[in-house]
Amino acid sequence: MAGEENKRVYRRYIELLNAQDFGALDEVVNPEKYREICVGFTRGWVDLPEAVTSLEKVVAGIPDLHARIDDVAADGDRVYARLTVTGTNSGRFFGAPPTGRSYEASMFDYARIEDGRIVERIQQSDTLSQLTQMYGGAAKKAAVAGAGLLGAAALLALGRRRRGRPGLLRGLAAF
Repeated sequence: MAGEENKRVYRRYIELLNAQDFGALDEVVNPEKYREICVGFTRGWVDLPEAVTSLEKVVAGIPDLHARIDDVAADGDRVYARLTVTGTNSGRFFGAPPTGRSYEASMFDYARIEDGRIVERIQQSDTLSQLTQMYGGAAKKAAVAGAGLLGAAALLALGRRRRGRPGLLRGLAAF
């Protein structure tokens, strides 16, 4: 029965993320123990306030961000999920101007639950697919060149500024 309850806690967590109700996360997250790592976005483990700050930056650039749970499984205190994340880059995304492009990417998630609340989370998204759909082939080229996935957008943005071209990431589709 614990597995089913833990899946319910995880589903509620995703509901709160989709509603962008970050202030209510302590309903399903233990703020004193919580730590997470979002591969490609955080530089390592972060606590709940740092995780919320990162989420706020993401939804600033992708206000319609939505995660759909495709599969979820529980094994004791652990929950594993496969999700599809969608959104439209209609705001500044980590400093880059909006492109108006939508994306759909896969994500894998792991959460460990103690006493009915999430204490640990590891997320792995298909960031390369997300950035390529939002910024065109230039994001992939920058990532392949060694910039890293999230760094790809930043590298391209800085390169454009240094060459005196107007606007951050403008015209990336031409790459």
